This record gives sequence, C-alpha cells and structure tokens, in this order.
Amino acid sequence: MANLVLGAKIFFTQPIITMQPPSLNTQAWVTEGKASQSYKEAWGMYLATQIGNVTPSTVVLIKDWLGPLLSPAIYDEVMSALEVQVVQIKNDRVSMRFEPRIVVYEPDSEKVFVYGHSYTIGVHGHEERTERTYEFRIGITQFLPTVDFIDTYADKPRTKKVLRVIERREEARKEREND
Repeated sequence: MANLVLGAKIFFTQPIITMQPPSLNTQAWVTEGKASQSYKEAWGMYLATQIGNVTPSTVVLIKDWLGPLLSPAIYDEVMSALEVQVVQIKNDRVSMRFEPRIVVYEPDSEKVFVYGHSYTIGVHGHEERTERTYEFRIGITQFLPTVDFIDTYADKPRTKKVLRVIERREEARKEREND
C-alpha cells in the first residue's frame, strides 16, 4: 500500500527546477506551469531593460526577440503597436534609455512592475527624462516564460492599492462636483 501511495505521489508531482538567476541573490524555481516570485521579477527586469533601451538600429531586433515570448492572446495587439513604434522611432531617429529603480511584485494580480527613469534622446541630442513603469504579467507554459500582459506608462507603478486610492479620489471629486 505504501509503495502504491508513493508511486502515485511521484507520478502526479510536477518536477521543480531550482535555479539562481544572475540578477538576484535568492533562488528561483520554475515548474511546468508556475514560477517563483523572484523568477518573474528577474524576467520583468530583463524585459523592461530590453524594451526600454531602443535605438533606430535595434528596434526591429527587439520586436523580433519579443514576439516568441508573447502569449497568443496579446500577440497581435502588441505586435501591431510595436510596428507603429518601429516606424516612429526610425523616422524620428529617437533613442530611448531606461534605468530601472525598483521592481514590485503584486501577488494578487501576479503582475511585475518595473519602475525607473526613461531618457529619450532626439536627433538634436536633447535628452528628456520621464518616470516610466513597465507592467507585466508573466506566465509559465511548459517551463518557459510567456508574457500574458504588457503595459507601459509615464508614472509610478499602478498596483491595486494605488488604483484604489485613485478611484477613491475620483469618487470624492465627483461627489464634490455634485454638491
């Protein structure tokens, strides 16, 4: 009976691969369909760094590199948006540089927020700095990361807590207007 229970447990237990990502001091793990917080944070940081550092000569390479990581649900939408940005970056001869400052992981939504400073450099050499957040939801499919959600905006991370505060302020503003 014990051998039967042990055999069933071994058969139905998914293997866990433990790894040490180069950008983290903690271990990360990945199974066939899940990954640790540190693994997702490392991928979020990597994606934000790649997407945020763009020149007219690298923009097509980054688009081609990102495509296989996108989930089918968002692939067409993201690729269409990237195609527009490729043309714009090439025509305007703009370079972008991103310096990450913090990585925030939100367990409830499984989103990774990478916040930092983005620098845009035009053809005339003028550099403009803005706050930038890259927001990702990174899933795991057959041990490989897939980007299930991606957004970027010029602001601090919009976590659920921050969105609730914004919503409350908007409700209070509407109430004041109605009075």
